Amino acid sequence: MKRSPVRFTQKRRRKYPEDNPLADGTHAGLATSAQIPADLVDKLERLALLDFRTKQGLVCLEKAIRHADQLLVVDTSAVEPMDSVLEDRALNLRDDTAMEGDCAEELLRLSKNIVEEYFVAPPGKIVRVHLY
Repeated sequence: MKRSPVRFTQKRRRKYPEDNPLADGTHAGLATSAQIPADLVDKLERLALLDFRTKQGLVCLEKAIRHADQLLVVDTSAVEPMDSVLEDRALNLRDDTAMEGDCAEELLRLSKNIVEEYFVAPPGKIVRVHLY
């Protein structure tokens, strides 16, 4: 007895609406591509630990900014603020009271580096990532 192959013809659903006005990146409320000031690029490089000085890096940065600018067009005036992303579950919060106290001296003794009764975190190894 020969079996015939099963074929699925169900249409796959998209994760975004087909009539998305922002899909092509153009909208009346969005600003057109503008030159990014050098001081802003420097600040973003420091914060992101990335190197945007290459041509491809700047193109990537501009694409990211255009993508984020789409959020400015969306009307959220009728959307109620959320307390949590887990809206369907009850979040049982405990009281914010100290269970144990007066242990600062013991904790400071465990630290390797202390300055004026404060922990001093060791400097991390910071690596700049180059975008290619």
